[in-house]
Amino acid sequence: MKKETVITAVIFLAVGFLAGYITDSQINWSAKKAASVVGSDRVHEPLPAGMPPSGAGGPGMGQGLPEGHPPIDTGAMIKTLEEQVAQNPKDTAVRVQLANAYYDGGQWQKAVEAYQKILELDPKNVSARTDMGTAYFNLGRPQDALKEYTKSLEIDPNHEPTIFNSIIVNMQGTRDVAAAQAAWDRLKKMNPTYPGLDGLKPRIDELRAAGASAGR
Repeated sequence: MKKETVITAVIFLAVGFLAGYITDSQINWSAKKAASVVGSDRVHEPLPAGMPPSGAGGPGMGQGLPEGHPPIDTGAMIKTLEEQVAQNPKDTAVRVQLANAYYDGGQWQKAVEAYQKILELDPKNVSARTDMGTAYFNLGRPQDALKEYTKSLEIDPNHEPTIFNSIIVNMQGTRDVAAAQAAWDRLKKMNPTYPGLDGLKPRIDELRAAGASAGR
């Protein structure tokens, strides 16, 4: 599986956190076809503080649908994917679709378990490991998220979405400004035009200033 992300929008929340969200340009009108979109080439990013999962009206599955598109029955989609996994337990592609469906529906624990199954079949699947880490973050476990990102980067040190996600988790989860800055510098050197990267720098600077003020 490859789900390297291409970020199409970056937004600021009231609390000042920023993250990117992805819209698929070609989403089929049938729920059956929509299931294939779930496994498209992207890596999930951490939800900004206060942002609900897609199942609660936030970004995720179904985002970017054409005007007038009927809503996707995510429950039916997940059930279909679960049945397909049961029939073909070693089919990694179907497991990826299921894991992503859980994630996009905000079912973080199920997503973690589904990504773990993928990694049992494909231990070097960097995208699945990074997505599992991000699901951990959304469960309120930033340290576990960062551990998975570290493992991902041991396999592929140049995996840009993982580095980008680590910036956000270090800012929002652990509030480790030094680590966030180091990850930002690393990605800036690798890809100066990485979408959304420059927008994170002011927030890192704000966190550093806040920390300096608190230490006075």
